[in-house]
Amino acid sequence: MSRRRGRLLPSAGLAFVLLGLLAPFLANDVPLVARVGGVWSFPALADCFGVPTAGPGDLSWKQWWSRLGPDDADFACMPPWPYGPRETDTTRLAAAPSLSHPLGNDDTGRCVLSRLLHGAGTAVRIGGGSVLLAGVLGTLLGALAGRRRGVVDFLVLRLIELCLCFPSLLFLLFATAFLGGSAASLTLVLAALFWTSFARIVRGELLSLREREFVRVARGLGVGEWRLLTAHLLPQLWSPIGVTAAFCFAAGIVAESTLSFLGLGPQAPSSWGAMLRQGAAMAPVGAWHLWLFPSVAIVAVVAGCHALADRLRGGAGTPVP
Repeated sequence: MSRRRGRLLPSAGLAFVLLGLLAPFLANDVPLVARVGGVWSFPALADCFGVPTAGPGDLSWKQWWSRLGPDDADFACMPPWPYGPRETDTTRLAAAPSLSHPLGNDDTGRCVLSRLLHGAGTAVRIGGGSVLLAGVLGTLLGALAGRRRGVVDFLVLRLIELCLCFPSLLFLLFATAFLGGSAASLTLVLAALFWTSFARIVRGELLSLREREFVRVARGLGVGEWRLLTAHLLPQLWSPIGVTAAFCFAAGIVAESTLSFLGLGPQAPSSWGAMLRQGAAMAPVGAWHLWLFPSVAIVAVVAGCHALADRLRGGAGTPVP
């Protein structure tokens, strides 16, 4: 049973990541592809970049699509779930889950399922972007410190200690209050918080590997420092870096949700934290679905990341040349 759980949790987390990346193409109130007056357009693709095209005439895309007849020359292909995260339905205010809306609607009539999928996209972009930036910066500085030693090592260690002096939550609150709660600024703030984890892991592993026999042999054969680092040492660190990335991604999801819940991060309709904030406000009136489903999504992704980290750490074994 534990082995099956170890496979299911990473799979569930990966499913949320894929659903988040594909959210504009899975749940939206704009077509995947449309032909209007002989001109082709791709509104869902434009929505991925935050610039959705306007509907034909004075109509929204969904209104125009609903009026198309079988003999019309115009054409539109809607997503599998034709409800957008901003689309409201005043007849379903805070409606409970039903066959037409499996996860219900919020207090303004928006589809919870669509909001949940687009919230996954926000979490993935912020968490993944911050981990990528932190991984590149931390690996570079950690490799320099572990290989060069001396002054470079001293400066990197002091910079790490300086960054670790600030409590994580207070650092996030201060930085987002100063820089704003946009997705881009939050990505940079989280990267500034996570890079120290990568730098410490890479530096410590390189200090251990530099005394291995294969490193001495490579130096004796005249292998340069750069080639030794990139071709022989860094490939040994993929597992520790992967474990760190999984934990940091989970921490990024929690941080983004926390800040959005406090009103300092990305807000409705594309944030799990904002959905939780709305659910907490609506819980006294019995709207249980508004807090339950985003909570399950956050727990599933975080648990999946931790299970993935455990699998990577368990399969890392002993580095070999």
